[in-house]
Amino acid sequence: MSHYLKTTAAVAVLSMALAGCASAPEPSTRLITAEQSLMAARADPAVVQMGRTSLEKAGVSLDDAREHYMDRDEDDYIHAIRMGEGYVALAKARGDQMKAEAEITALNAERAEIVAETRRLEVARAEAAALDAQLQTASAEARADQSDASAATSRALAAQSEARAQALREELADYELKQSALGMTMILQDLQFATNSAVLTSGAQGRLAPLASFLGKQPEARIQVVGHTDAQGDNGFNQDLSQRRAASVGAYLASTGIDAIRIETLGKGESSPVADNDTVAGRTANRRVEVTILD
Repeated sequence: MSHYLKTTAAVAVLSMALAGCASAPEPSTRLITAEQSLMAARADPAVVQMGRTSLEKAGVSLDDAREHYMDRDEDDYIHAIRMGEGYVALAKARGDQMKAEAEITALNAERAEIVAETRRLEVARAEAAALDAQLQTASAEARADQSDASAATSRALAAQSEARAQALREELADYELKQSALGMTMILQDLQFATNSAVLTSGAQGRLAPLASFLGKQPEARIQVVGHTDAQGDNGFNQDLSQRRAASVGAYLASTGIDAIRIETLGKGESSPVADNDTVAGRTANRRVEVTILD
């Protein structure tokens, strides 16, 4: 039964009781209010749990108050209803205390969880900072290792280049050598071709034999063959002749087993003289083939 229906029923019972006696007093609003308050308290689980005894005493006191009211015993009525109201208030206070304590417990638990979560976050941040420091240290060490490795590689390449240069000087001592920006260059001024021709003579092939032997033992080495002419004759003809002579030298080296992909050829004609074209000696110096072992 709902709170409203219970209250209505209590009022009806009291009204009927009073109506049964022609001289019965008018219904007591205070008593009705007190009984309604008792019914509401009995409907609250917290109040029932914490104030059961007080509720029972409140019920007895209000029953006494009703009886004294009907008998028009004013002093006893006032005393009984005050006791009933007090017991109801006490029961409600204990119920409210239980609710407050439960709320405080929940809040403390929530606070403890927040504190624990905060600590977990602080630990996680500290671990992340430590990991970041470790990563930075590892990165610095890796960069140092990479720098050391690069330096070691540079030293190895320099040593390899020096070793190859030394091997060049030793094995190709019969050639005129010079160091250029591209590498070690052999100047072949005595390489023999037929006049105005790019065909190598047998003597020219023999002159190239030490170079072919060296390249056969250096499978990683690449070369650049450049043909040059003197300034006599047509410039276009000289350019073409220098190109064909460089190609002829490259073709001969390839015929000895050197991979053609390792050989680059080009002609510069009369554009890069090393001596005066007005003298026989100068023109002889300018008619040359240069072979560079590329670094």
